[in-house]
Amino acid sequence: MRQRLQFVAECNRADTVFTERWQPTVDSLADYFRSHGTDNERMMAYYLQGRVHHDLGEAPQALDAYQRATEQADTTRDDCDLRTLTAIYGQMADLFQAQYLPDNEMKALRTAERIAWKDRDTLAALVAFHLRTRPYYIKGEKDSVMVVEKQARELYLKHGYKQEAAQAMLGTISILLDREQYEEANRYIQIFEQESGWFDSDGNILEGKELCYYDKGRYLLTVGQIDSALLYFHKTVAGNKEAAYHGLLSVYERKNIPDSIAKYAKLFAAANDSNFLHVNQEKVHQISAMYDYSRHQQMAKQKEQEAKDWKNGLVFVSLAAVIILALSMMYFFRSKAKKLSKINRLTEKRTELENLLTEKQQELELQKSNSDIISEKQYEEIEQLKKQIENYQKRVSDNLTGKQRLFYDSDIYQHFMSYKSESFRHQPPTEQEWQSLTTLFRKSFPRYHRFIMEENSLTSDQFKVCVLARLFMPVYAMARILDVDGDRITRIKSQVNKKLFKDETAKTLENHLKNHFDEQV
Repeated sequence: MRQRLQFVAECNRADTVFTERWQPTVDSLADYFRSHGTDNERMMAYYLQGRVHHDLGEAPQALDAYQRATEQADTTRDDCDLRTLTAIYGQMADLFQAQYLPDNEMKALRTAERIAWKDRDTLAALVAFHLRTRPYYIKGEKDSVMVVEKQARELYLKHGYKQEAAQAMLGTISILLDREQYEEANRYIQIFEQESGWFDSDGNILEGKELCYYDKGRYLLTVGQIDSALLYFHKTVAGNKEAAYHGLLSVYERKNIPDSIAKYAKLFAAANDSNFLHVNQEKVHQISAMYDYSRHQQMAKQKEQEAKDWKNGLVFVSLAAVIILALSMMYFFRSKAKKLSKINRLTEKRTELENLLTEKQQELELQKSNSDIISEKQYEEIEQLKKQIENYQKRVSDNLTGKQRLFYDSDIYQHFMSYKSESFRHQPPTEQEWQSLTTLFRKSFPRYHRFIMEENSLTSDQFKVCVLARLFMPVYAMARILDVDGDRITRIKSQVNKKLFKDETAKTLENHLKNHFDEQV
């Protein structure tokens, strides 16, 4: 299927005119890649389906396929096929232009230009910008046509596209002639003839571009070069008979030759009638297309209703699933809240015991220095406290999540905890050690970290105190870690409490933090 997709894509790039025999191929590609392949392959399959409908004159189906193709593109991905996406919007613009829908065409062209710039395809972006003249011309906004052509010419020149810059002024030349600004029109005519690349060495224009001779003839006629104008109007016949005969009629009216006036008046009228018939045939085709589009919409609505009926059959099951899920989530979060509350209580109790142990050890050291007698009971109390602390630590660990257990078992956490020991005399933690702690802390307590990091403008010391408070670090240990005295820690805690909870005291900070996150689990 990928080989077949690539083959059709290559045929499209070779400007193959698709016929009805291609329809089964592209339909099978669209059906297959709807549930297989990459986003780019899916986009290409729908695009090629749209190209076949486009060449068959089935505008509604083509637009529908193009729209589905654009929906497959993820422009945020580096591998998105932006070139194909630009081409799709370009094709949509052509369809809207053929159906006289200027606003839709303008929207498609703007999107094509934006994507081309994203793809760094300068020429495609400039062409899409230049084509804005088409919807402006249909709406009769000639000033806008001239503004866009002037900007397009400047951009083409800026990026080195000299021929395209010359070709960009064709609409402006015609408008300037209509407004009798002949000198300026001639200046652009000269640029066009010299730089457009549409003329051979003998000065003959490329086949299919003969309509350009008409404006040249109009200019020559206005400046009195009647015979030269006559020559150019004759050359215009190959490109547009109506314009050519109108020009020739103008020449013979200027020369006042009745027979020729009568001859070209009839030819002009016939060409005008032919063009009128052609335009009306296009209108009939558009009406037919709109009928097809209405039928297409009706079929789409029918399929949509079938899909709704099928979905309605699942409403009861879906509703039951939602209720079960909601109850499960409520149970999960309630259990999680209870677990977190239990962890906080256990950790808080462990910290209290650690503080008590520190006091007992300090008393013991003081008695030793004073040569006082130390009872066996004091040693037993200290050992008992150590066992209780160990027990609470185990209970905390048993209730931790995987990430939190890794945090509490980490070397960096144990390093910071060592500052609680009276015998610890190391220097305050380095910035690298702080970085290691906060990185692991963020992963283990993401909501808490986000709360203190993003929602409030805390200073560096205030942020550090919040981290240490979550670890139930006593004030004296915080002071050692931050290398300040205890009063300074108390002031910082008071400042944090005021910022976070509108409470100016220091003592309630830990309780506020614990209660806040118990309620938001």
